Amino acid sequence: MVLQPLRARRARVVAVAGFVAGLLAGAFAIAAPLAEATSGTVTVNARVLVNRVVAPGATVVVPLPVPDAATSAKLVVAAQLAWRPTQVVLCPGAVVTATCKAKPAMTTPVKSVKYANVTLDLTKAKKMVAVYSSAASVSVTIRLESYTVPAATTPTPTATATPSAAKPTATPSATATATAKPTATPTATPKPTATPTATPKPTATPTATPKPTTTPAPAPTPSPTPSAPSAGSSGGSAPTPAGFPSAATTGVPAGTALTVHDGDLTITKAGTVLDATEVRGIVYVQAPDVVIKRSKIVGRPVTSSLALVMVTSPSYSVTIQDSELYAKDPSPNIRGVIGQNFTLERVNIHDVTDQAMINGNNVTIRDSWFHNNLHWDSDPNFNGGPSHDDNVQISVGKNITLVHNTFEGSHNAALMVAQDAGTIGSVNVQGNSFGNGSCSVNLAEKSRGPLAGFVFHSNVFQRTQASKNCAMIVDTTSIGLLDMLADVWSDTTPIAITPRS
Repeated sequence: MVLQPLRARRARVVAVAGFVAGLLAGAFAIAAPLAEATSGTVTVNARVLVNRVVAPGATVVVPLPVPDAATSAKLVVAAQLAWRPTQVVLCPGAVVTATCKAKPAMTTPVKSVKYANVTLDLTKAKKMVAVYSSAASVSVTIRLESYTVPAATTPTPTATATPSAAKPTATPSATATATAKPTATPTATPKPTATPTATPKPTATPTATPKPTTTPAPAPTPSPTPSAPSAGSSGGSAPTPAGFPSAATTGVPAGTALTVHDGDLTITKAGTVLDATEVRGIVYVQAPDVVIKRSKIVGRPVTSSLALVMVTSPSYSVTIQDSELYAKDPSPNIRGVIGQNFTLERVNIHDVTDQAMINGNNVTIRDSWFHNNLHWDSDPNFNGGPSHDDNVQISVGKNITLVHNTFEGSHNAALMVAQDAGTIGSVNVQGNSFGNGSCSVNLAEKSRGPLAGFVFHSNVFQRTQASKNCAMIVDTTSIGLLDMLADVWSDTTPIAITPRS
């Protein structure tokens, strides 16, 4: 794959997004209606939903600013940023019925935008619209174009509607990072206190369904043994891995029935196993040997830097398996996992700014899929500049293993290593697929000296970087210390390291 067609596709996506933005443009307040007494149609042209993320299998109900006499409403709908095709359904009233679900307004493309015109019959329904997504999180914007009332009684709207709070869009800016090198300064790793937020917490033992056990986390599969490395170079005879993790191999197994836990969850008993649970809040791991499996963690609204899973002490540890993590309430402040002593296996993380922020030792990420980072062109964490979102960010730590994962969808880097909080070493990176970012891998010494103990073997790089063909950017004094073997582009040609001048 070459970059030029990718840029062309991005340009087309941006053009479509711009067209849709114009199509949906309008003040949040209801504009003065243009009554047409003979037809009974009142033109409104106002947005009633703006960039609201609808989670898979979830329903969002939106009030419509129309009078009780309205018999129908015409809507223009834009849906975007779904990581896989999903059916978007709009139903009159507050309930998504089976009949309505069978007639979706659209099936979205992957990551890009699609729009549809929808007419709702309001004769037997509450003056609302229920929005449903079948298979993936999707950002939805709705504009109320007009509504119809009996011609003789065409009224003027009685009140200004208050729309749903606007959520920042995850749409990336194609021009903002087209040629810029990634910054060597990642997001400052937040250091939350061990005391959870004021949100009411459950007791130390999770919900009744998951039973605490003393069953230890399964032992990780041994990493491949490096063979005949050549420092600072790529190529060699090691085989290129195939069959990278995707939706088919990560996340909650199909058919798993989940018990919902509303609110934050603090786990304080060693050896706790949380199984088949959807946590609609933040998970605070405050015990050793915790296992979370076959579960979804979808978070809650946040106003400060947090992650869906927090591991804040060297004495705590968690293994997460066959699970999905995403933010149902997008924010520049929400990440996937923050901390140390955690293992992720077959985990699907998306719709967060950074999937994993490592600030300590003993982290393993294996057979997982990190994708669709949230990104803001104006991020308050960066003084109004663009987000520095990464798939994996390491600020300090040792004994870190990344084996057979798919890393894609970030804007700064797929793997960002910067010794902001301390030295980093003993990092084993093998058999992964890397894509996107300005450069996909960014290794920055900062002021703590050359990076030593880094192994890169048999990784495959997709040619999707914003900086053309920049697979890895590394400080010059660290390049010769890297243990590299058979790191190639997707067409099997060896990669070259870009030195940081």
